[in-house]
Amino acid sequence: MRRRAVLIGLIGLIGLIGLAGCGPSVPQETAALTLPPDSLAVRQIQTRRFDTADEQLMLRASAAVLQDLGFSIDETTPGAGLIIGSATRSALGSRQVGGQPLLSLFGTQAGGWGPRQLIRVSIITHPLGGGHGVTVRATFQRVLRNGGGMVMGSESIDDPLLYQAFFDRLAQSAFLEAHAI
Repeated sequence: MRRRAVLIGLIGLIGLIGLAGCGPSVPQETAALTLPPDSLAVRQIQTRRFDTADEQLMLRASAAVLQDLGFSIDETTPGAGLIIGSATRSALGSRQVGGQPLLSLFGTQAGGWGPRQLIRVSIITHPLGGGHGVTVRATFQRVLRNGGGMVMGSESIDDPLLYQAFFDRLAQSAFLEAHAI
């Protein structure tokens, strides 16, 4: 009986040693918690400040822009200032239309042949203290699928022209919302 207990203990010890070797090293942990050098620049591209204290107006305007661009609104949490949307497009030619990121990314290419991509967008609003405005951050991601629907890859979309075009449309939409036009 004692022999069996020693054997079980020895197997457990070997298992723990094996698991300890599988854990991340200190450099891996540090790298996982370190932001890339360009993260501030990307966040600045993705964020705009609007001169209104009405966060709900900005959420409505954001949802309107997304729907105008062909997105489905998947989730909204107005109390948290969150909108999540998605759209499916053909991946063919999406990088080949220079200078027209909204046309290439959000255009009506859904009927095309070839790989499919799911475009996900999240909008987060945050009121600034003292009624000094609302910040809106939009992040776009692309999930590329093959003809069978299997995921081939995903990436964050950090094209400054895309964000500029989105925020230009958002500013127009917010103006129209505010003036009930």
